[in-house]
Amino acid sequence: MRDLNMNEKSYSEYSVVVQPNAEMRAKHLGIIALTAVAVALAITVHWLFLLLVVAGGVGCYLVYLESDMEYETIFLDGTLEIAAIYRKMRRKVKFQCEIKNASGFHLGSKEEAVRLGKITRDFSSHQDGAVCCVLKIGTEKGSHVICFEPGEELTEILKQRYRSMQI
Repeated sequence: MRDLNMNEKSYSEYSVVVQPNAEMRAKHLGIIALTAVAVALAITVHWLFLLLVVAGGVGCYLVYLESDMEYETIFLDGTLEIAAIYRKMRRKVKFQCEIKNASGFHLGSKEEAVRLGKITRDFSSHQDGAVCCVLKIGTEKGSHVICFEPGEELTEILKQRYRSMQI
């Protein structure tokens, strides 16, 4: 086992509750409206529209899960893992990477990090004024620019251990 310096932190955990933005609300309302139209068509026109009702029911269930969601960020020995927690019951890992493989990162607002590129994955709370970490990293699935809220501990770890990559 390696001897860890007492000042060197290797673990951080932070979670944020996702606030619905206009795009999420429009998607939710669209799925609910489509399901309502499918029910009306199934009752009045033809029973085959019940297939759309079933698909809409599945969509409404997914909207229900997404309506109470939070993102959990875990940093452990250089590995960053971001997971979505739905309704405080179900956890799904959304992104995982090694920080040392990143091309660069920026701490601040999302809008200030335009030099890293367009954000491809947003794991933030969507609150105005939230401090975000925008990280550019290449993975086996291609290059991504991700945005997440790191919390105070991870912010300090990034500033101390990875300051040469900060943009």
